[in-house]
Order: sequence, then structure tokens, then C-alpha cells
Amino acid sequence: MRLGLSWLVAIGVLLFLTNLYPLLKLAQRSFLTEGRFTLEHLAWAFQSSQVRTALFNSLFTAGASTVIAVLLAVPLAALTEKTDLWGRGLIRLAILSPLVIPPHILAISWQQWAGPVGYLQRAIRSVFGLFGPLWTLYGPGGIILLLSFFSLPVAYLTVVAGLKRIPRSVEEAAMCEGATGWQVWRHIVLPLVRPHVAAATILAFLGGLGNFGIPALLGIPAQYSTLPTLIYRQVASLSTSAFGRSASLGLLFGLPVLLVLAVQSRILGRGEESSPGDAGEKGMVYPLARWKAPVFGLLLGLIVFSVGGPLFSVAMTGLIKAYGLPLAWENLTLDHFRFVLFELDRTRVAARNSVILSAGAAALSALFAAVVGYAVSRARARWLQVIVNLPYALPGIVFALSLILGWITPPIPGLRIYGTLWIIFVAYLGRFLALALQPVSAAWQQVDPSIEEAAKVDGAGFGQALVFVLAPLIAPSLGVAALLVFLQALVELTLSALLAGSGTETLGWLIFGLEQGGYTTQSAALSTVLLLTLLAFAGLLGLLRRRAAS
Repeated sequence: MRLGLSWLVAIGVLLFLTNLYPLLKLAQRSFLTEGRFTLEHLAWAFQSSQVRTALFNSLFTAGASTVIAVLLAVPLAALTEKTDLWGRGLIRLAILSPLVIPPHILAISWQQWAGPVGYLQRAIRSVFGLFGPLWTLYGPGGIILLLSFFSLPVAYLTVVAGLKRIPRSVEEAAMCEGATGWQVWRHIVLPLVRPHVAAATILAFLGGLGNFGIPALLGIPAQYSTLPTLIYRQVASLSTSAFGRSASLGLLFGLPVLLVLAVQSRILGRGEESSPGDAGEKGMVYPLARWKAPVFGLLLGLIVFSVGGPLFSVAMTGLIKAYGLPLAWENLTLDHFRFVLFELDRTRVAARNSVILSAGAAALSALFAAVVGYAVSRARARWLQVIVNLPYALPGIVFALSLILGWITPPIPGLRIYGTLWIIFVAYLGRFLALALQPVSAAWQQVDPSIEEAAKVDGAGFGQALVFVLAPLIAPSLGVAALLVFLQALVELTLSALLAGSGTETLGWLIFGLEQGGYTTQSAALSTVLLLTLLAFAGLLGLLRRRAAS
């Protein structure tokens, strides 16, 4: 059964409006001033000391955090996948926790844990009788630390994928030739997984380079500017040249990112070709012997410090009567939770907006992913996948800016969505469709084409076959796709930072605003509620993934 031309045209038009058209307007705006062609904005981007400083800061923090993330990811992947270490499931869960915790909430939780008046610093000062803060998270040090945690899950998963492609027979053959476990690792495993380590490095670097929430919360108070925060401040300034300068920054920021992603794809592709392949056999597991207990103890301590401490601290800050008070029973209260949940009108507005936008984007993304995934896998329409991936590959702040430039003057007369919830909905749909496409595309690869042919023989058209025959077969993957989008969109900040406003607040935007406005306890209370919600949905996502894989 072939996908009809009308379906391809409809999909192409939709993706053009949500994904491609805004990016074209971004490029166009970089070269226009009051309708005239000019290089003024690009010249400013190249000549401004402010831009050079932000560029250096972005490269420095992204580069340093990438080094830390990859240096942690490789041994952690080896320990959890290739050894008999205790508690591997718990350790994997802790490593992947930043996938569930949004970057701005991660920054807020670490401020309460290790910030100037955080519980960790207060405990150390009380034990040793010290005064004043021992260190600060504000500035490059804190940004690098948290970007490392933010990038670690992506780097870890990429390395794990490489380790799983090494068949047991390859390692056994080397050991039969007399190689020790260390020699197998050094001369067999590490060379085979090297392309995945390179891909992990690129992905971690791009993730750190485009992150907005962490540099905004830890950099802006210290006047430490990065490219995402510079674009945000340019747009927020509302000056006559704001959009032109921001567009030029977005163009110069986005093009190298796409180039690096193309390089990463080629590196990973060559690694897949040169790898022995997954022969369906489980890889070798190396015994840690006497090192098992010490390694587990060390990792457990790191989990308590880096995951448990921040999560505990943000919850306690939400329960404390006033920020900075000692953690004692008489200082605890539920007033902040009651205020943000039942008394703050902005919470109700933001929660309603976020739930509606996230649920709508999740449902529509799953639907579009089903059709696009079919077109890519069956009709070989690779160009659709390229258009889908563009907004997700670019930094979120750049895509949000492109939507402003694309829809401030509507491409379709009368379709005015700028300044409304609809533009945030379009942003979510364009940004997260690539995320939904991943599990759905994998599901299409497992559907036997003969099922489609049988439906065609019975007289079903493409639409009927898709709804009544094919969709039930990939339903678990559609559920996974929808939940992935919902989780990402529910407390998203980067897009909302530029697109949300009065009446169109989202939960991520509200938390950011409360923290920036000094309402620390209320911000912590709302963050705690959202973290519990996200963890519950993450558990449901895990169940759906297992069902989709079975």
C-alpha cells in the first residue's frame, strides 16, 4: 500500500508552516532592516564585544561540561552494562533522572542544596564553625556543574547503545586467545565503542550549548552571559533593532549546530557500519570481585549527594516558613504549597495552559508521527524526517525566536496567532514532533508489510488501513510518543521564555518568574509538586515502553 500524493502534500504543508517557514523568516530577518537588504545586524554580531563574550562563555561552559559528562558516562556505562555491580537498576535510574527533571528545576534544586544558603553549605559551616558562603553556584562554575548533570544522560545512553552492539562472541574470541579482561577492554571494546563516544561528545556539547534554563538562573544574577541568554535579553529589550540582532545571533548560532549534527550523524553511521553488529546475544559480564562493594558504595554516595540532596532540599525549601530558616519542626509549614496550589491565580492559569498545550501537542504529535513515520519507512520520504528534526536539533531559544519572526505577520491572512496560546502550541508541535517520531518509526519497522497488503485486498484505502488495521499494532508506541511529548512540554521553559506572556503563562514560565522575582519558597513548592507529577508520568512511560517492546 502506497501513501497517496495528497497525504504527502498535506504533511508537507503542515511541516512547512510549523517548522520550515519560521526558520526561513529567521534567516530573512537577519538580512533585512525596514524592508531593505542590509548586513548591519550580521556586522553587529561579528563586531560586538558583548557577542564575543557570550560566545566564549557558551563555548567554555558547554565544552567543560561535555568533558565532565563524557568522562563520567563511559565508566558508568561500562559499570552498569558490562559488570556484576550491585544495584545497577538504581544507578541507571539516578543517571537518567535529569531526563525527567527540567533544567530550570534542576538549577533551583541545586541552589537550595549547595547554594550560598543551601542545606549542604549550612551543614558544613555549622560543623566546622565557619562563617560566610564556602562557594557559589552563580557564574561559570555552577553552570558547568549543572550542565554536566544535564548532559550526562544523553552521553550515557549513547555509549550504552555502542556497548550493546558488541556481541559476546567477539570478547570471548579475544579471551580464548589469552587476552585478559583489561586487554579485551583496551584493544577490543573501547575501539569498537569509540564512534559512540564521539557521538556522545557532540550531543553533550550541543545540549550544553543550547541550554537556556541553567545559564539563565545561575548566569544572569552573576552577569555571566551566554548566547541563549543574550538572545533572550535582546528580544526582551524591545528595542528597534532587537529582532534583527536576535535573528542574526540565531542564524550564526543555528547554522554551526546543524553542521555539527550532520558530522555527528556521519560518525555514528560509520560506527554502526564498522561495528560487528548486534547478534542477539547478551554481552559478557565482567566480575568486579573485591571491588564490587567499594564501587557500589562510592556510586551510592554520589547518588545521594547529586540527586537525593537537591531533591530533598527543594522539597524542604517549599515546606520552610521563610527562606534561610534552620530546618526544624517548628519552622515547617504547608502554607507555600497551599498558596501556589489553591490561592495563586497565576498557578491555575499556568496549569490550565500547560495541561491543555501539553496534552494537545502530545496527541497531535503522536498522530502526525504515525503518518510521518509511515512515509519515512514505507515511502522513503527522508526529506520529511529532515524537516521534522530541524526544530529539535536547533537550540530552543532560536526556534522560539523564529516563530516570533514567522508569525508576527501571519503567513496566512487572518490567521493571527502571535501573542496567543496557539503560537506556543505550534512551538510545542514543531519542537517535539521529532521526539515522538523516534519510537513510532521504530514500531513501523516491525510491522509486516503483508498486513497492509491484506487490508488493500479487502478494499481498504490508506486512511482506513491506518486507523483500523495499522494504528492498533503500533498503539503502545503511540502511547510512548505521546507521553514523551507531554513530559517535555508540561514544564518546558525555553520556548515559553520568549512566547508566553500575560494570560498565556505556562508552568515552566511561572516557576522561572517566581524564582527570578525572589519568591523562592513558592517556587520550590511548585517545583516539588511538578517533580512528583513528572516522576509519576515517567513511571507510566516506563510501563508503556516495556509493553511496546514486548
